[in-house]
Amino acid sequence: MSLAIHDLLICCRRLENEKAVERRKEIENFKRLLRDSETLLQLDRNSDSKQGKQLNWDALFSVLQKCFQKEMKNLQLTKPNASASTQTTRQKKMQEVGSLVKYFIRCANKRGPRLKCQELLIYVMEIIREPTSCAAYGSDCSSILLKDILSVRKYWCEIPQQQWSGNIFKPSYKCLFLLLKHV
Repeated sequence: MSLAIHDLLICCRRLENEKAVERRKEIENFKRLLRDSETLLQLDRNSDSKQGKQLNWDALFSVLQKCFQKEMKNLQLTKPNASASTQTTRQKKMQEVGSLVKYFIRCANKRGPRLKCQELLIYVMEIIREPTSCAAYGSDCSSILLKDILSVRKYWCEIPQQQWSGNIFKPSYKCLFLLLKHV
C-alpha cells in the first residue's frame, strides 16, 4: 500500500468519527489528499484492478456518504429557532460537507467515469426526495445530476429504463424546480 493511500485510509477513518468537530477537521485534509497526483493515480489503478480489498473510488464514496448521513442527522437534531449567528455557522458547515461530496465526485470522474452510476443516482435522488436534505443540498445534487451524471455518455447506458421514466423524466415538482434553476 502506498503512503498516499495509507494517509487517505487514516483520513477516512477520521471522517467516520462520531464527533462532528473531528469530521470537519478532516475535510480539508481529505481535499488536500485528493489534490495529490500520486493519490489520484493510485486510486485510479485500484479502481481499474477491481480487487475488492484495495481502497478505490467507490469505497471512498461510501465513506463520504456515511459522513454525509451523520451530518444530516446533526442537522435534523439541531434546534430550528437558533440565533442568526448559529444558523449562519450551521449553513457554512452544511455547505462544507455538500461541497466536499461534489468536489470528490468531480475528482473521481475527472479522468473518465470511475464511480458507479447507480450509487451516484441513489445518492442524488435520496437527497432530493427528503425535504430537509433537499433544502440544504438540493442545488448541489441537481448540479451533480446535470454535470456529472447526465452529461456522461457511459452513464446513460447504465441507467435502467424504469429509472429514466420514474426519476428523471417524471421528477417531483421540487426536483424539477432545482434542475431548472441550474439550466
